[in-house]
Amino acid sequence: MPGFHTRSIKEVTAMAKNPVTEEEMCEIFSSNLRYLRKSRRWQLSQKTLARILHIPRKSIIHYESGRTLPPTYITYRMAAYFGCSMEELLTEKIY
Repeated sequence: MPGFHTRSIKEVTAMAKNPVTEEEMCEIFSSNLRYLRKSRRWQLSQKTLARILHIPRKSIIHYESGRTLPPTYITYRMAAYFGCSMEELLTEKIY
């Protein structure tokens, strides 16, 4: 497609403010999600957060265990709800 440039994973990682591996991203994201959900400000159960995001509770369990990363649209909803960027949620230790 005109105007689009395909970049390698290396190029994309190098462009990021805080380059991390996929494994590190899973670990950071799961810790951030668990921390934010349980934090004094929100104090949400997994069930309540799942209801807010319109997803199954089992998905929250998988995300918090680091078993899997959510789809982009769910990550976007989480970032918007918790008042942070997707990049912060995925790559920066908030806890």
